[in-house]
Amino acid sequence: MRAFRAFAAYLRAGIGVMMQYRGEILLWAIWGLVNPAVLYAMWSAAAENNAGGTIAGYDRGGIAAYYFIIMIVGHFTTAWDTYEIGYLIRTGRMSSLLLRPILPIWKAMADNLAYKVATLMFVVPMWFLFAWLVSPDFQTSGWQLALGVVAMLLAGILNFILGYTVALVAFWVTKLDAVGEVYFGLGVLVGGRFAPLDALKGPLLWVAEVLPFRWIYAFPTELLIGRTTQQAEALAGIVYQVVWIAAGLLAFRLLWTAAVKRYAAVGG
Repeated sequence: MRAFRAFAAYLRAGIGVMMQYRGEILLWAIWGLVNPAVLYAMWSAAAENNAGGTIAGYDRGGIAAYYFIIMIVGHFTTAWDTYEIGYLIRTGRMSSLLLRPILPIWKAMADNLAYKVATLMFVVPMWFLFAWLVSPDFQTSGWQLALGVVAMLLAGILNFILGYTVALVAFWVTKLDAVGEVYFGLGVLVGGRFAPLDALKGPLLWVAEVLPFRWIYAFPTELLIGRTTQQAEALAGIVYQVVWIAAGLLAFRLLWTAAVKRYAAVGG
């Protein structure tokens, strides 16, 4: 209960801090919209110039739906701890967090949620504007929408836990920026943010099947646009998400125990 009370306090404080930096969070929110918008323009043009007006099984309306949902999924699954923890250690700010009676991950979780809540006032109107401009074509039924929302929430939890766990490498190295870029890049390339996974071929498709990023981005997106048509396939995907979350939590507990023993400000 102490952790949950502290989390609620962190969340209130986090939202307050976010609202003090409205200009900065607006810029971050716009970036989350610009990238999918540019990719939509690129892939829709490719589809219209392709035989049959499709690419990877998507027509222009399908591509519009895909990147519209990617915008929303990207917002609700965003996490930045692969960059943040290295900064906290280098500056010595991690020391004060370790002295508190709850784990620092609770504050990181609250800050993450605070950002998503505080930026809704900016991104929701932009989502509606994008949908009005591109006219996405959805084939989504009620059960797909319900399971898609569940999948998106699980994807947000999964990305946060995996990102935070990967960031614990910062306890052994001085800078983590390169690791953060690799983690982010893999999410874009083999997670379905750059292109639908059906467009991937060869080794890239194999990597996408092995790594967890498809369950963070592509899976909830495909479910919410009606691309996943079998309930058994959708439920299996949710099971994969839960398994990855459990694996991430186990890895976090093991690495955290070793990390705090190794800790010294400025990377040891």
